[in-house]
Amino acid sequence: MLGIRGGVSKSILEKISWFILGAVMAQMCAGLQAAAHQHAQVPLSCNKQKIKSEFRLLEKTFRDNSAQTWLIEHTPESPWLKSDCLMNGARLQVFVENATTYQKLLPGEFFRAMVRIKSPKAPLQLEGFDVHRHWFANRIAGTAQLKGELEKLPEAAMLNPLVWMERARLHVANTIVTALQNHPERALVLAMVVGDQGLISAEDREMFNATGIAHLVAISGLHITLFAMLAGKFLSALWRRSSLLCLLLPAPLAGSAFGLLFAVLYGLIAGWGVPAQRTVFMLFALFVGQVRAGHQSSWDTFFLALFLTLAFDNWAVQDAGFILSFGAVALLILVTQGHYYFIKPQHEFIANALKAQYTVTIGLILPCAILFNQQSLISPVANALSIPWMSFVSTPLALIGGLTQQAWALLLAADSLSVQREWLVYFNELSWATVPVHNQPWWINALVATGCLVLILPAGLIARWVGIGLIGLLALPPPRPEHNDFWMTLMDVGQGTAISIQTRKHLLIYDAGPAFNSRSDSARRVVLPWMAAHGYRQANMFMLSHDDADHSGGAPLLLQKSVPAQFASSIDKQHHLNLLAQTLQSSTSNCHTLKPWTWDGVTFTPLGLHSPHDKSQKLLAKNNQSCVLRISNTLHSVLLTGDIEAISEMTLLAQHGANALRSRVLVVPHHGSKTSSTTPFLRAVRPEYALIQSGWENQFGHPHRHVIERYETMGVQWSNTAQNGAMKWKFNHMNVQPEVLNAHQQRQRYWHMHESGAKGR
Repeated sequence: MLGIRGGVSKSILEKISWFILGAVMAQMCAGLQAAAHQHAQVPLSCNKQKIKSEFRLLEKTFRDNSAQTWLIEHTPESPWLKSDCLMNGARLQVFVENATTYQKLLPGEFFRAMVRIKSPKAPLQLEGFDVHRHWFANRIAGTAQLKGELEKLPEAAMLNPLVWMERARLHVANTIVTALQNHPERALVLAMVVGDQGLISAEDREMFNATGIAHLVAISGLHITLFAMLAGKFLSALWRRSSLLCLLLPAPLAGSAFGLLFAVLYGLIAGWGVPAQRTVFMLFALFVGQVRAGHQSSWDTFFLALFLTLAFDNWAVQDAGFILSFGAVALLILVTQGHYYFIKPQHEFIANALKAQYTVTIGLILPCAILFNQQSLISPVANALSIPWMSFVSTPLALIGGLTQQAWALLLAADSLSVQREWLVYFNELSWATVPVHNQPWWINALVATGCLVLILPAGLIARWVGIGLIGLLALPPPRPEHNDFWMTLMDVGQGTAISIQTRKHLLIYDAGPAFNSRSDSARRVVLPWMAAHGYRQANMFMLSHDDADHSGGAPLLLQKSVPAQFASSIDKQHHLNLLAQTLQSSTSNCHTLKPWTWDGVTFTPLGLHSPHDKSQKLLAKNNQSCVLRISNTLHSVLLTGDIEAISEMTLLAQHGANALRSRVLVVPHHGSKTSSTTPFLRAVRPEYALIQSGWENQFGHPHRHVIERYETMGVQWSNTAQNGAMKWKFNHMNVQPEVLNAHQQRQRYWHMHESGAKGR
């Protein structure tokens, strides 16, 4: 409802009324969509069921080693194909390992296949990225695996322009992947042209975040605006050559319309992400103002683009790009619409550039701290080099090559990105390039936001030192246990183990979870982010219970990225992990020969299973070599057991006796396997609480129902990360009852509502 001469409403009452009406309508719309998507999600009771039905391919994105991720839609035509487990129109994410087999299947085409569906349930931590929110925001009802052959169905006449655009996007992506088959910058070119970031390695993502250029890696609003402006100027110049055309439509207006059309096409080819939507809608708002020939403020443009973005996609607010994108633009409008300069007006171009960079850097301190647990100090310099290089060299060449299928242009674009990589690698290796920022409570974040605003406002209103001081609150030390207390966090790594033990001044990490590949490494996804969120650069000790994939998978990366002061394990001295730890200057030891030690009033007692000269140890399976550790203060005790089974449980009893094992909290051996948690062992430990780390409905059937019955018969309260997510237990030496925090209680949101059925499973 823009006014005749720009502006939305004149009176305060009218503005408030429109605001309230908009908020109510948005809430109703989001609520209806949320309810519809809740209904479409794969029920937990249908998890891992096989269903033969018909589907439509919506999208393909690339992955390593000829793999792809598909987005498919359930579209059964025949009544016998309909299922209670899968609603019509439900969207599923499918990982296709050998995608070349299905190269001829295009977006928009229908096929019949047998799929094994999975409910949208994944590990959940107490802080950090929530994949459930991502699935919900993208209306993904679950995941699936193709089982057997895929039968392509006859294609009806397809008139949907979005389908043709998606096919064109896939064609461009195939051209890039083929032309740059062995080029190290293939992934980045693919991301820049079509917005597909699936080939970007985890290491490169970390480098882009550390140098502060992650916003340039995907489709940047800056690039869309630049090329839309150039396209508009080009058509406007041609338009002026015809007096007849100028009489029909002014050349500037024709150029703006063509630039807007170019931006829309570019945004669609790029995958229509939040930055592309924001840019296109802002250009549309500017075009509306030009058509009206009235004064339209930048805020009118901003709010119209915001409205259109949310009207098009109600869940865009769940995307980190939404906050960063609209937040940065709002800050730039706030600054550029003012009447002050950092330097003299005769240097206006340089002043505005410096002002924009300063504003964005200061304004994004808090979002980067919350989202990434770090602040890049090198970002202004890296952006000053990368923005013009990518805008005027790499991106134009990549677009020309991708859209016209010219391999030479794609190769030049990739080579130009190799040049950029030189300075990015140099910046990334600087020890001071990034500052780690741990999680802070909401009131600290509010004060930091106030400090950022103070530094952005004109000088003289509030002293700059006030803003600097408020931002400095991010450096406040994170909460730690008091002397004699300890905290234990069982991280949710699915079927595996990763535990942290915190004392006042020390940290012990016990196991590092599984690692199926470099992208799904528990150290990268869970353990290292946990350490960053809690202000730890390294652990005082990393204890690896044994060399099993679900315990040691993340160990190599954890050792490399956060070298512990001491590495204790049950593995052989010549094992590659021991050799790696020694290379990284971490002292190594065998956990079975460790002596008890005390950290900050908390006692750590290793319970060795064998003497160092006992050759029978080599004959035991890896599980039964697990490191066993008891942690205790005056009131509380915890027993960590790794994957020991009945034979090692009996050995512990024989070697150490029941008194040495007695503990209030038992981390259940071997994830609740039926080969462990024997009755004599449990009678010796006499736990009040049993904690299990296992994957929900894992293939091993952990925890076994007979084991759970055994604990319940003895009156032991048990909890499982499969239902509760990550669990944090705080043991205060002055309080008999430990304080317990569960992720599914602390982070309860409506996109987790379907998981209530997982309790007790």
